[in-house]
Amino acid sequence: MKLSRLKLLPIAAAALAFASAGTAQAAAYAYSYDNIYGLTINTVSGTTTFVNSTVISRATATLNGASTITGGSGVLDAPQATMGAVTKGQNDFTPQGLGPAAYSRGDAQIVSTQVPPFPAGSTSTQAVNAAESYLPGSGTADASGRNGSTTGFSVNFVVGSPSATLAFNFSADPYMQVFLDALSGPGSSATANLVVTYTITNAAGAIVFNWTPDGVVGSGITGGTESADGANLNTNLATTDLIGAVNPYNPVGCGVPTGTGISTACGAAFAALTNPLAAGAYTLVLNAVESTDLVITQVPEPGTLALVGLGLAGLCVGSRRKSFRKN
Repeated sequence: MKLSRLKLLPIAAAALAFASAGTAQAAAYAYSYDNIYGLTINTVSGTTTFVNSTVISRATATLNGASTITGGSGVLDAPQATMGAVTKGQNDFTPQGLGPAAYSRGDAQIVSTQVPPFPAGSTSTQAVNAAESYLPGSGTADASGRNGSTTGFSVNFVVGSPSATLAFNFSADPYMQVFLDALSGPGSSATANLVVTYTITNAAGAIVFNWTPDGVVGSGITGGTESADGANLNTNLATTDLIGAVNPYNPVGCGVPTGTGISTACGAAFAALTNPLAAGAYTLVLNAVESTDLVITQVPEPGTLALVGLGLAGLCVGSRRKSFRKN
């Protein structure tokens, strides 16, 4: 082998080896939280009888294909769902934030319920949920992190003759934040999601009342009327651009959640009234969902790409010289 080829091949090999280990580490992060408190459901006119209810406190966490789900029917406070390097414990809704290792966690708690089964002395409903994920890139591998926490109430009730109207009142303090590192590759995304819905169906399964608060009085409601809608509780905060932190979704201005997150000192007001409900049996379903969704594709650093080019050029020159000598 000629000396020129011996000089070129080590350069190419070194460049390619460095490229395989020299990718910068990208990162994605998302956090979603909501504190719904002071929820009351009262009969304004007519008569209603609450028959029974089912409560669901559920948390899920998924990280790189592995997942865990906790909670279920009748659970007021689901155990925290955790995957990876989770440092926050049960019922600690303070954001864990970016860290040195990947994690995903979901936490859901029904603090109190107005309808049975309920803790003694409860006169209103309160539910606190949070979902949080952090995903650092690694080499050229694809990675994903997803999680969510859900709290739901299903209430069966009967309206007496001739009709009845129900009033809903509550307060809420939503908060979301996302982050996507500029080193993330095409197709990367970070999303935090927020959903709060109130639905009443009749015995035939038809929806007679549906309320999805969206921050605009008179919008997002059928089968009733709104009088207060303090913030959009059915939205998401997302970034697919290769940028850093995104301004948090903090419409009420209560700030970053801390500790147990069950404060009742700060929140926006929400109120709605159903249209008159005919006599019969009904089911009321209340859902509060917070979730996060992360996807990262990794790309090499610009310097690494230059070295890859140098290595490939070296191999190409060596090959051309060999071909020239043969001719």
